[in-house]
Amino acid sequence: MKNSLLRAASLIMLIFIPAVVSASGGDNVKSARKIISLLNEGKYKEVMSLFDSTMKKAAPESRLRDVWVSLIKDSGNLEAQLQDTTFEVKGHDIVIVTCKFARSYQDIRLVFDKSGEVAGLFFSPHKDASQQSGTTQNMKDHGQSEIHGATYISRDVTFENEDAHIKLAGTLTLPDSIGRFPAVLLIPGSGPMDRDETVMGHKIFLVLADYLTRNGIAVLRVDDRGIGESTGNFQTATLKDFASDAMAGVRYLESLSEIKHNEIGLIGHSEGGIIAPMVADESHHVAFMVLLGAPGLPGERILTSQGALIMKANGAPDSIIEINRSLQQQLFAVVKTEKDSAKAEQRLRKILEDGLVRLGMVSAAQREEASAFINGQLNFLLSPWMKSFLTYDPRPALEKVKCPVLALWGSKDLQVPPSENLPAVEDALKKGGDEDIKTMELDGLNHLFQDAKTGSPTEYAAIQETFSPKALSIIADWIAEKTRPAR
Repeated sequence: MKNSLLRAASLIMLIFIPAVVSASGGDNVKSARKIISLLNEGKYKEVMSLFDSTMKKAAPESRLRDVWVSLIKDSGNLEAQLQDTTFEVKGHDIVIVTCKFARSYQDIRLVFDKSGEVAGLFFSPHKDASQQSGTTQNMKDHGQSEIHGATYISRDVTFENEDAHIKLAGTLTLPDSIGRFPAVLLIPGSGPMDRDETVMGHKIFLVLADYLTRNGIAVLRVDDRGIGESTGNFQTATLKDFASDAMAGVRYLESLSEIKHNEIGLIGHSEGGIIAPMVADESHHVAFMVLLGAPGLPGERILTSQGALIMKANGAPDSIIEINRSLQQQLFAVVKTEKDSAKAEQRLRKILEDGLVRLGMVSAAQREEASAFINGQLNFLLSPWMKSFLTYDPRPALEKVKCPVLALWGSKDLQVPPSENLPAVEDALKKGGDEDIKTMELDGLNHLFQDAKTGSPTEYAAIQETFSPKALSIIADWIAEKTRPAR
């Protein structure tokens, strides 16, 4: 795979987040699907005939063959072409076809010029649509996410965040018995998340809520603001805004007669593990807290660390990893310090263009063809959330937490590695005087708390398990220890 388009495209996805896209159709969609079929049939010369002149030089028949063979070797045989999305940037149509391979899902992105010729072809691990646009796509759910024979009450609910003047929508599950129950609010990770925290076909919070409710715990899980049935604007939201939404969820639980108001807890996954301590600091009614793969260090350190670890797991050489780290540092410095938005965009664009060339994703002559991709990354880098995440240090909030805390990480978590974050969280809690802390590193689990081989996000979709039964049991048992039986 050395110097291949596949390697470059895979690496670039570890630096930049895909642009938000919307479903559409057209002749270019048909062409994109045809090209994928031709690649799968080994008709590389026919694919080349659809390229523009620059692409024909950059990706000759032998290189196309190497890329596709490497993809099949890593991901298994192509099984299906699933949903497609498309958008237009500066006269170019961008078509992304999500494909199911035997061991992973991949996004195949094609750039078409005005004449319909292919001006760009990129491969990357699929980033679930719920993280891109907040909509549920036609992805097959995993078996653990198919809940059958539920022996509890499930209600669709809405409540107000009066401070933000928005309505939040979610699902409340209650044990089907008489009495009042301890309750938890589930707080999801980054990206536009629905109430189930759907990631690559896995409904993480659906599985977690089902298990906890079967074990006597009421659970509230909520669509992010601007996602699903919740109102508000996700694109302009910051960490502080998400904390405000979570606080509204706590107040809603406090208003319910079925809930023990002195036994309301928070469970935060990934970025939700940053939000939970913020809420606990503001509310005196948070009785306990569970942190799942929670960052204990500033956002900039989290992103640079996860980038290097994931690239290494995917076979990137040290030289490319170092280029990636350098590019991240340049990008983040601009985001944090440049106050003029026009200047920030100009500086970021230059770094991105140079970065694509340095990583071997495009040649210097192909910079213009890469502009559509770059524009999508600029939207993300310039978002209010990005600056708030990069500059936020979770440790001061953790130092103020006084309630019981269970903090779990998977030993194969490459997104929030336990080697750095577990001691940071534990030290901050102890520094603040919290005497009821339990931290655990669970062997073999990844960031989603699945049993995994390497921990790379490229494995998430291919793993049948959504949430480790061992981890579910640890969480439920610990909450049971901190709460009393229903009365």
